[in-house]
Amino acid sequence: MYWTKSKGTGGSVLKEENFVVEEIPSRKFFMKYSRLAGGIKEVQGPYTLALLRKKGITTKDAIKFIQRKFNLKKDDIGYAGLKDKFAVTAQYITIKGDIEGIKTDRIDLTKIGHTDKMMQVGELIGNKFTITLRNCKNPQNMAVMEEIKKRAMPNYFGPQRFGNHGDNHEVGRLILTGNYEKALDLINKRGCEKSFDEISKKTLKFFIHAYQSFLFNKILDIYISKYSKACFVEFPLVGYDTKLKKDFASQQLKKLMEKDKISPKNFYVRSLNLRCNGSFRRAFVKVSDLSYKIEGSSLVLTFILPKGSYATTLLNEITKGVHRQS
Repeated sequence: MYWTKSKGTGGSVLKEENFVVEEIPSRKFFMKYSRLAGGIKEVQGPYTLALLRKKGITTKDAIKFIQRKFNLKKDDIGYAGLKDKFAVTAQYITIKGDIEGIKTDRIDLTKIGHTDKMMQVGELIGNKFTITLRNCKNPQNMAVMEEIKKRAMPNYFGPQRFGNHGDNHEVGRLILTGNYEKALDLINKRGCEKSFDEISKKTLKFFIHAYQSFLFNKILDIYISKYSKACFVEFPLVGYDTKLKKDFASQQLKKLMEKDKISPKNFYVRSLNLRCNGSFRRAFVKVSDLSYKIEGSSLVLTFILPKGSYATTLLNEITKGVHRQS
């Protein structure tokens, strides 16, 4: 379902170099001085602040490589967000101790300085994107960009949230309803070939989070089908501690869960000692610094999104169709 009414441009992201992401971390990691009771002191550590540039590798795999390279423990490296494999990305990380740079065909780690803070997941302002869409059928359809500037963007979870098979949320639903055998069948179709007891709680929670995301997207679909004005309120991401109210999102969520025979209590899976709490997510977000230029049949886009928002959602609105070639 599309939020914008304007015609799309078409076009696809054909290779990693066409999808460039630069993380914008919290400013506190760049502070050169800290204020103490006795005055101001220069920040000297105990962590190295480094810029990690990568291509064709996930953030987690890049971190594992750095750990092995410097003989570090898992908790010795901090990062704010996870970046895709199919992209050229730049993000800052913190590393316990004093390290030097690394350069390989897929990773370029550059020492920036020192910080007295270990970076945690979520400690970023947003992400800056530079995306090149190739083979656009109608690159001159600029009205869609102007519409997004005026009307903002629905804050859908992107397709990567639901996996290559597009059914991560269905696995989560089956876990919540206690249908472990069917859930395991879907999991093993990914080539895992594990018993249910061998699957980590972290992985099981990942599938449940996908179901939370699926419900959020469905609520947003319903909102868009009924209203034409963006709302910047937060919609619930259902969990064990979610209290359903009388507002639009809560009532739609209630209907969707009743259809699946699920309630917030299901998010505490006692037989697995697994509990997923609820949270909230903004229904719409504004796209900052959106600009574009036409290069023949290609369209080059630059923009900034808040943390947690998906560029694939924006590309879907702009192209009105497939925007990544598999």
